[in-house]
Amino acid sequence: MNKSRKLAALLLAAALMLSSAACGNGDKPSSDVSAGGDKISSTQQDSEPSETSADDGPFDENGRYREPVTITYSKVMYPGAKFPADQSPEENYINDFLKERYNIEMKLAWSAEASEYNNKLSINIASGELCDLMYVDKYLTFRQMAENDLLADLTEIYPKYRGATLELVDESFENRNIEAVTVEGKQLAIPGSNLGYAQNLLWMRKDWLDALNLEVPKTLDEIAGVLEAFVTQDPDGNGEDDTVGLVVQATKPVLGYANNYGLESVFNAFDVYPTQWMKDENGKVYYGSTDPRMKDALALLADWYQRGLIDKQFPTRIGSGETEALWTSGTAGAKFGAWWAIANDALANTPDIEYVAIPGPVNSKGEFNYMTGSPTETVCVVSKDCEHPEAAVIALAANNEIVRGTHDPNDEIACKYAEKSLELRNSGAVDDAGGRSLNVLGALTFDYFDVVPKLSICVKDNVENGSYTEYPGMTDYDRSQCTASRKFADGDKDEMGFWAYWTRYVGGNVTEEGNPVYPAYYYETESSTTLKAALDKLEDEMYLQIIVGDKPVEYFDEFVNQWKSLGGDTLTEEVQAIVDQG
Repeated sequence: MNKSRKLAALLLAAALMLSSAACGNGDKPSSDVSAGGDKISSTQQDSEPSETSADDGPFDENGRYREPVTITYSKVMYPGAKFPADQSPEENYINDFLKERYNIEMKLAWSAEASEYNNKLSINIASGELCDLMYVDKYLTFRQMAENDLLADLTEIYPKYRGATLELVDESFENRNIEAVTVEGKQLAIPGSNLGYAQNLLWMRKDWLDALNLEVPKTLDEIAGVLEAFVTQDPDGNGEDDTVGLVVQATKPVLGYANNYGLESVFNAFDVYPTQWMKDENGKVYYGSTDPRMKDALALLADWYQRGLIDKQFPTRIGSGETEALWTSGTAGAKFGAWWAIANDALANTPDIEYVAIPGPVNSKGEFNYMTGSPTETVCVVSKDCEHPEAAVIALAANNEIVRGTHDPNDEIACKYAEKSLELRNSGAVDDAGGRSLNVLGALTFDYFDVVPKLSICVKDNVENGSYTEYPGMTDYDRSQCTASRKFADGDKDEMGFWAYWTRYVGGNVTEEGNPVYPAYYYETESSTTLKAALDKLEDEMYLQIIVGDKPVEYFDEFVNQWKSLGGDTLTEEVQAIVDQG
């Protein structure tokens, strides 16, 4: 590493240590786990071998390095992970495959548990010597490394060596994931995947709608009418005044994309997008929570609360599981949540419960517009000093294909190791943590953006017709969802079928309805670690105070002024600079 980059690395490391201290336990879950905590299988696709030939410099006619190439790398470790005695995070079948197939030798430079990984990364940056291939668990860290010229330019390398599977992944994102790791026209990382289609839907008790002869609502006025009926007309037929309308969480009533029991969808119906960095028609960035149109949505929610349409006790339900318990008790009629937002406990409490998932509320034009999540949060980077950056790309792409089973079926070596991977999983010799531990980086996941609606279509076909057409690379997990949903529909009401039926058949099949709205920027900035906590607290308090009537709607203007003066203007300027930079 030359002197200028070493100095930059030292300065960056100090900033990262401060960032880690400020962020505390704010790490997000691995992207291969849904927001509901359930494992989401990837789709698979038959792939062609990477584009290599005898003319590709160091490669032979089989795409193998003529001379051994060593790639040093960092890794996330999982204490208690289960894998056989002949496999370890340092020596395993993935590394054996890369050696045999590509003549790439993987050498572990350092590792750390997930909670300590960013601290360890900052220490290694401070040492002035970066390993070749690194998992980066914070997008802001990637931006800082990029701005300090520590990363290899993968603009031409990545498309050539990513293979067919990652190409399909990128296409499913319409390359928004690549744009997220492109700085000043250069691709400086390989993005991990955040699955799409987790926008909030309006979940309602279909059995209550039927009992009261009510139509499925779409508009805000129609929803209010249904909520009032749920509260006043004894929809459960027990003769008691014990039903609740809309369930809302108190700690984060507005948080952003896929916020279970959140109120974001109501604001979206007013064409405003709280907690998101938006861009106006002049290209100027603004924070969606400061949009003046927020007041219309807040006024409506305050009215709903006063009328009892929203759970009157929601501000006091701050204990762990209290909000969820209200929903699963069978006494509540509606909530906002993503396709996965069904809890199995409801089956035991109300065996005949039925739901409907509504892509709404719609706005005044009849449109269902919804906020979207970031295409990536965690990334993989290659050091600028790496002698063979293409080998790092090959290693990640090949690892992904072997584990997913999307390797070239004509590649005998790949087939051998893919069978080994499948054998380990099917035998129970590895658990989920063990499987991740054997991957090159231990954490990064590549998945298709649209796997949720793809699987839901198959589930629907099986429920309604008793058969379905598999999409390329469909996994055993995907097939189990189709089977469980059909069994539930046929009357075999176990918890697996309950969850699969309502989430995949009912929720997943409306996820493609509506219009996604993409923010100008999804991530933190340089000052976020010192400013954001206080600003978020101010914002959370504003929502609660206005909705429950402790403050008038006009207080919103005071909130905006406070937000700006307490650091909001600084964050806005930083986001604007990043957006302008590209």
